[in-house]
Amino acid sequence: MPINTTVWNLATAGGGIVGGALLELVGVQSLPGVLLILLILLILLIVALIIAWSAKRYGFPREQ
Repeated sequence: MPINTTVWNLATAGGGIVGGALLELVGVQSLPGVLLILLILLILLIVALIIAWSAKRYGFPREQ
């Protein structure tokens, strides 16, 4: 479980650093673009999960 905590803390720190840099360099107008990118990534993640879930039947057939 320590690796989970480390990864969580790194992700939180990374998000804070990137968000702060975006606000400092571009300003508030950068937030809708970042939100759009995050939504596209979420949709791609869901599609990948659906593909992997449906392919498990063919990738790991049951022994007969």
